[in-house]
Amino acid sequence: MNAEERTVDPDAQGAERRTRTRFDVDEDSQLLLVNHGLLVESRILDLSLDGCRMYTTDRFTAGLHARVELSFKINGIDFRFCGLTQWTDGQHQVGIRFVDVSARRRGDLAEVISEVEAAITAKAEELAAEKLAVEQQAHLETEEAQVALNKAQALLELAEKQARDEALQALALFEEAELQLRETEGLHLVPARLTPAPVPAPIYPDRLTPKDESPEPPGQPAPRPAPRDRRAQSRHEVDTSAVIHLINVGSKVGGRINDLSVSGCRIHTENAFPVGIYTRVETEFNLEGLPFRLGGVVQAIHDRDRHSVGIRFLDMSDRKREQVEQLIDEIEQMRASRKLPDSGK
Repeated sequence: MNAEERTVDPDAQGAERRTRTRFDVDEDSQLLLVNHGLLVESRILDLSLDGCRMYTTDRFTAGLHARVELSFKINGIDFRFCGLTQWTDGQHQVGIRFVDVSARRRGDLAEVISEVEAAITAKAEELAAEKLAVEQQAHLETEEAQVALNKAQALLELAEKQARDEALQALALFEEAELQLRETEGLHLVPARLTPAPVPAPIYPDRLTPKDESPEPPGQPAPRPAPRDRRAQSRHEVDTSAVIHLINVGSKVGGRINDLSVSGCRIHTENAFPVGIYTRVETEFNLEGLPFRLGGVVQAIHDRDRHSVGIRFLDMSDRKREQVEQLIDEIEQMRASRKLPDSGK
């Protein structure tokens, strides 16, 4: 049986026979194969009073129960022990059991091992303390972050409540103003006729009465002045789908255009209009094959159900204005050809 066939697994053979606790070390060492007179460079990896585990630079092929001498230094103290190989992994690791150790050298080794054990324990305690400090700091930071988050959430809820209250107040004021406006427009007040002060008759040569001073026929009252139309342009009835883009909130409302002029339009929305007057919007529609998207502002909301919205166009380019004017001219021509009167709103 050769040396490689005699190798065994260290976990299967040596671990159960250990009676001493082993401590991790990492020191240079030399391993002398007594029977071969061969010196092997190595490092000692762990150590106990009964033996050690070593790592050889070259592959270890001496096998089991080989007589060895090993030299190493721990904490500044040199040691030289005889031993037997107990196991090998067939590669570079080998386990050695010490033999023929004097009481004095065993005592020196025990003292060094105690120092190693104390250093390992102190290092473990230091690491444990550092880990505990890190965990406590992380826990403290987590609690502080949670407190800050709760405070931010409370401030956000308060701000949202204030915003809702202000929005409700603004809506109530708007509805009240709209109601007053409707009541005022519903009175249809007619100003009282004022009696003009008498004007003395002008003096003409030869007591001639000018032709334009002829008296009016009796029984015919003076014509009343026509009421002033507040709209600068006449509006024309149309019926096409439209979309109102609410710029500030990034949403849109669908509906149909009821009438159109160069200055604005009126749209019946599918749902209740969600905002009030003076809101900036963009109106998008397609009429007679021409697409339009015109900027404007909400000028009025005509019904209590908030489905009829009046929009005034703003910042219209010359090209868009010409297109709208041409479109309105085409609508008037079509209605004239059909003998349908244009009902301006």
